[in-house]
Order: sequence, then structure tokens, then C-alpha cells
Amino acid sequence: MEVVLTKAFGFLFMIALGFGLKRGGLFTQKDTDLLTRLVMKITLPMVIVSNFRNLDLNISFLVDIGLGFLTNFLVISLVLLLTRKKQPAERAFYIINGSGYNIGLCTMPFMQSFFEAEAIAIVCMFDVGNAIMVFGITFTIAMMIAKGRGNVKGKEILKTLFSSMPFVAYIIMISISSLGIQLPNIVFDLASMLGQANTFLAMILIGIMFEPKIEKKVLKDMAGVFVLRIVVACVFSYVIYHYLPAPLLHRQVLSIVVFSPILSIAPIYTERCGYDRSAAAVLNSLMLPLSLTLMTILLIGLELY
Repeated sequence: MEVVLTKAFGFLFMIALGFGLKRGGLFTQKDTDLLTRLVMKITLPMVIVSNFRNLDLNISFLVDIGLGFLTNFLVISLVLLLTRKKQPAERAFYIINGSGYNIGLCTMPFMQSFFEAEAIAIVCMFDVGNAIMVFGITFTIAMMIAKGRGNVKGKEILKTLFSSMPFVAYIIMISISSLGIQLPNIVFDLASMLGQANTFLAMILIGIMFEPKIEKKVLKDMAGVFVLRIVVACVFSYVIYHYLPAPLLHRQVLSIVVFSPILSIAPIYTERCGYDRSAAAVLNSLMLPLSLTLMTILLIGLELY
């Protein structure tokens, strides 16, 4: 338990360090663009590549991909039902911030420090289904509700999906593994070296993005999304751990992953749907430390470390 708590504290310390450095004037919100590009276009894709070194794809990984898709779809369906009397922009806010998981910037670095490559591969497979939803289908549904049908084209969805380097890395590596092609060891060695920077950069970035300012007019919607994510995560975690037809390791890892925080680009999508971007930014900031805390509690409770 001491090791788990030490590592979890280390994550929170790095987040606090990033926030402190921003407050001290060393970083600004503008620096998040550079750090985000470094993480999303270099270090995270390298983590994904390195985790395929000794990975043998099997039917269990298809379950993980399907679950990444299904969890998002179920939450969107629930939101559409619960918010049917709200204004279009508010419904879009609930859809974008109530569903989706920030795997790359938060969960992946966190799990990477506790688990071996096989477990990280499970996280990667879940994120494939998750990425298809959050970078394409979820935003499309939100835009249709907020601004009417016909405003989002299939070309825009594909462009969004394939401009995501983690998603492209998943597709390439899954294709290579499925075809039985073995890449040279030097490729995985270099990917591993570059990927080692992912955890630190991601946590510092999260700290810089943290914004504690709250607008009173959006507190009700923020509270609604906050409660929705926690309740749904608890239900998903319980069902996955006890009933998912998959090996124990898959059930253990996925029961933790569903507590991942809100997608980092949610504020951008929220603004494009006509809602207050700051509400999504603050909600994102609040969910980050809470998600890390809950995932740490599950690690200890499930005796995984």
C-alpha cells in the first residue's frame, strides 16, 4: 500500500508543480498548446507503440474495444433521456462532458506506473473504442442537438479521427499485429525511450490546465455532470468486475479505467456547441484529482499492487 500511495502522491505532486509553476509565471495557458502537442503527437503514441512489443491480439481485446465504445454510447443514451427538457446547448454540454474518457493524458500515465505491458495494452484497446466515440460520434451527436442536423459532415468526423495521433498509432499497430508482422526491436526500444517522458509531461500539463475559477451561473449543470460521471463510473465498475465475460486482469483494469476524467478537449467541443467553455474547463480541473484518487483507492481495494 505504501508504494501505491507514494506513486499516487507523486502524480498529485507533479500536477501541483505544474499549477505552481504557472502561478509563478514560468508557464501560461498558452504553453498548454506546445505540451499538448508533445504528449498527443509524440510521447503518447510512443507509449502505444512500445506496448505492442510482445502483445498477441486475442478475442479478449475485441471485448475491450467494444466496451470502450459501449460505455460512451450508454452514457450518451442516458443523458439524452435525462436532459430531454433542457435547452439544446445544455444537452450538448452534458453529452460532451458526461461521456468520454481522458485516457492519454491521465489514465495511461497513471496505469503505466503500476502495471506491465499486458495491462497497458488493455487500456489501449479500451481507448480505441473510446477514441472512435469522443473524436467523432459523440461530438457529432452534440452538434446535431445544439445546432440542428446537417451541421456536421462525415468528412469532418474522419478528419478529426485521423488527425489524432494516438488513434492513428492504435490503428497502425493493431493492423501490424493482426497481420503477424514483427517490427525490429530497435523500433520498440526507441519508442520506449521517448514514451518514458509521457507521464511527467502529461501530469505537468494537467497542472498547468488546472483552473479553480467557477462561474455561479453554470454550477447546476456542472454539478449534474459531476454526479452523473461518478454514479455511472461506480455502476460500470461493479458490472465490469463481476459480470464482464473476460479474464480477471481485463476486468480489474477496466473497472479502474471507467473512473478516468473528462476528455481534455471537452472545453473546445463545449464552446463549439454554444455553451460556456469555462464551465467545462473548471469541471475538467475538478475531475482530474478526484479521478486519480478514486483510481488509487480501487488499486488498493482490488489488491492489484
